[in-house]
Amino acid sequence: MEEIKKTYKCKYCGETFDTPLELARHVRTKHKRAKAKEKIDAKRAAPTEEITKAIEAIGILKGLQQVSPHLNEGEKKMLADISKRMETLVMYIQRGK
Repeated sequence: MEEIKKTYKCKYCGETFDTPLELARHVRTKHKRAKAKEKIDAKRAAPTEEITKAIEAIGILKGLQQVSPHLNEGEKKMLADISKRMETLVMYIQRGK
């Protein structure tokens, strides 16, 4: 009688293996860890986007402070304080990387 050899196919890339253990090892090393690494990299990229948005907000505040002729001195001072605090926070976050 002829023995039929069973093969196991990877659902991610289609590569075939002789034993389920080889398939499991392949999936863990090639696909699962790679997906986890992508998630970690995405989390690292997210703060960079937030920093960029904060820098844009600082620019808007400074522009508003310079362009608005109807702001009194108290409002201008408050806008300056807010922009300084935001700048300090962004600098602190960038140093922590």
